[in-house]
Amino acid sequence: MSLPRQLGVSQRALPENAVIVANFYDVESGRMDLDARGGGHAHEQFDIPIPRDGGISDLLAAAERTDRHFDYVICESIDRTARHMYYGTSIEHRLERAGVRLLAADEPFELSTVDGRKPKIATQLLTRRVKQSISEYYVVDMLEKAWDGYAVHAEAGFNIGKPCHGYRAKHVPHPVPAKRAKGIKKTFLEPDPTDNTAKLVRFTWSGRYRRLCSVVPAG
Repeated sequence: MSLPRQLGVSQRALPENAVIVANFYDVESGRMDLDARGGGHAHEQFDIPIPRDGGISDLLAAAERTDRHFDYVICESIDRTARHMYYGTSIEHRLERAGVRLLAADEPFELSTVDGRKPKIATQLLTRRVKQSISEYYVVDMLEKAWDGYAVHAEAGFNIGKPCHGYRAKHVPHPVPAKRAKGIKKTFLEPDPTDNTAKLVRFTWSGRYRRLCSVVPAG
């Protein structure tokens, strides 16, 4: 339901004489390289009640055509264009170079000129760059904390996926009472007594891999 909400917010932010003539959206990570975005098929798995004219790559290609059929591009919030500031500013630059202004529904903007002068955008630009910086920080911070949480999870002996060599999965009651009450279990790693090499295997944590099993001398 995120896409219909974004469309509604964008429509309400437009002046009365403006109309949306095309919809470009992706259902994938906003941290992907621009040339890799828009080619996925995840959107086909959902019943999205919005006609799709393409993804971000298609939008940029349409904006750079001499016979384009739109004058502005609007999004709900500037961080919706990309979750990486470099890609967000790249999109904005390409649109600006093509003569298309990128608007955000949660930013104040003017489309008409006053006394023949162009609308002032300095304050809007500062706000936009701050929001893009915060957005990128938030994503990176979340990924780092999630990775640290996964490390603690593994160091505590719990496992996700296939047990590594020398260990077997033991299903134990979930430590969270609410989940335990629903019968949800977690997987705990324990040495596999049927594996002759189990005594030589030590479970260690690697910052590069999810889990690393090393063969070490006995004792």
